[in-house]
Parts: sequence; C-alpha cells; structure tokens
Amino acid sequence: MSAKSKAKEVLEKYRRAGEISIETLKLAKKIVKPGANAYKIAQQLENFIREQGAKPAFPVNFSITNEAAHYSPEILDTRTVGKEDTIKIDLGAHIDGYIVDTAITINFNKNAQELTEISKEALDKAMEVVKAGVSVNDVGAIVEKTITSAGFQPVRNLSGHQIKRHVLHAGVSIPNHGPGHFKLKNHKFQKGGVYAIEPFATDGFGEIMNGKRTNIFRIVKKPNKGDIEKAKLIKKFLPHVGVLPFSPRFLFDEKMGKEGAAQINKEVRTLLRSGHVMGYPVLVEVNPDANVSQHEHTLIVKENSCEILTK
Repeated sequence: MSAKSKAKEVLEKYRRAGEISIETLKLAKKIVKPGANAYKIAQQLENFIREQGAKPAFPVNFSITNEAAHYSPEILDTRTVGKEDTIKIDLGAHIDGYIVDTAITINFNKNAQELTEISKEALDKAMEVVKAGVSVNDVGAIVEKTITSAGFQPVRNLSGHQIKRHVLHAGVSIPNHGPGHFKLKNHKFQKGGVYAIEPFATDGFGEIMNGKRTNIFRIVKKPNKGDIEKAKLIKKFLPHVGVLPFSPRFLFDEKMGKEGAAQINKEVRTLLRSGHVMGYPVLVEVNPDANVSQHEHTLIVKENSCEILTK
C-alpha cells in the first residue's frame, strides 16, 4: 500500500470513529434522565459503540456535579441521575487503534445552565483558531478568557491532549489557561496531528484533586516469567481490555451475578497492588459544593484550519 493510500485509510478510520462517537452522544442525550441508572447507561453507550463496528477507547465517564472526570460506573453500580445533576458524559471510540475523544455536559440544574454553556463556548472559540503553527498556549488563553469573562473559572490543572494510535494522551497538552499559572511548553499544532481540546469550567476554585474512588484502570506492565498468577490474570484480561483504559465492567457478564462481580474487582485490585495495572482516580473540584462542566472535540490539524472529527 502506498503512503497516500495508507494516509487515506487512516483518515477514514478516524472519521468513522468520529461519526460513531457523535451518534453515541446523541443516544446519551436521549437516555440520560433523572432516575436513570448510571451502570445501565454506560453499558448501553459502550455496547452501541461496539455494535457500530468500533471499540470504546476508554470507559464512559459519568462524572456528576463537582466530579470533573474519571467517574465510570462500577459493576452493577446503583448510582442514578439526580433531578439537579450536572453530568459530564466523556466517551471515546477507536477503530484499529485510531482514537477520537469527545464530551458533553447534560445539565438538570437550572442554576448551572450558564456554566454548562460556557465550556461549550470556550471550545468553539478555541477551535476557530486551530491550524498548523498555532501555539497551544494561545488556545489556552482563549479558553481562560472566555470562561473568566462569564464569571467562572477554568479548571487549570486539567488539559486537552494530543492523540496517537493506541495512545489516548500522547505527550502534548492543550492547556485551559494562559501563561501565568503554570510553566507551559510552547508546542505548536502540527499539520496532520490529532488533538482533543476539552475546556472544563467551574463555579468553584478552578482546581481539581484526586477523589477517594478509582474505577478506571489500564494494564501497564507485563508480569515476570515466574509470576504465574499475574500472568494468568493478564492473559484473561487482555482480550477484553487491550492496551487502553478499561473498566472492570468490560470483563463482566450479568450471568456472573454479584459473586462474579466481586471476583473481577478482586482480580483488578490484585493487579493494581502489584503495579501491573494503574488506576485513574476520580478527579473532583477542590470545592465540594462546586459544579463543573465540560465539552470536548477531537480534531485533525490542517494548514489553515482544522477538521473536527466529532462535530
């Protein structure tokens, strides 16, 4: 296959993954309602991605109110949507390792409507300037100005990210703030590069910290040859979870019941303690009474613009 044909094939996979993600978010808007069960919603969204010919790039994030990211329902989770919840639905799809990442906020809190809208406005304004050679710091400054002008704060220690094949966070960060808060690397968007831009806005302090729960994981280390127990678990997990982040739900069949769920959770924690699996703690705003909103798109950078894959 020629280089040109290969590039065309890769682009088609990105575009198809984007189309599937768009349709999945449309489904989310229909089924995320007060009283709905978070576990059933996540399962339905992830299964929809699979049915369309892609795979989840990571577990559906279902972060509520002051949770900014990384809450994904546990096996048989009893959490339900509240009447005044602000819910960040963050999901991704990949085809053959070519990943797209996208998010929306579904809001049922009348006092958080402006907050919900401002993260989307910040995203839209940021994408208008993206093209080859533009500094990621310029995008961060736009995000920050848009959000602070409305009286809110960007979450400054969360950022967008570059994406590469099989790698969701590929080294380059796209900040949600301008210079003056943290030391920033002056990366410029590269033509043909794939990036996710994801402004988070809050009526809190604009900073997140690790919460107490962890329910997203990723295999990061192969077991030693002599470690038969860990080798068996990794071999058992890999066909279901691959090299990208996963939820224990990916390993669960409802026929297993509560005992099966407990066994899976035990096995995941065993690998977590041994360092073969890493965990992604739920990220929460430092103000426990705050609300957080998020919107995200994945794009491919062009010479004088960008192609938004998830819009």
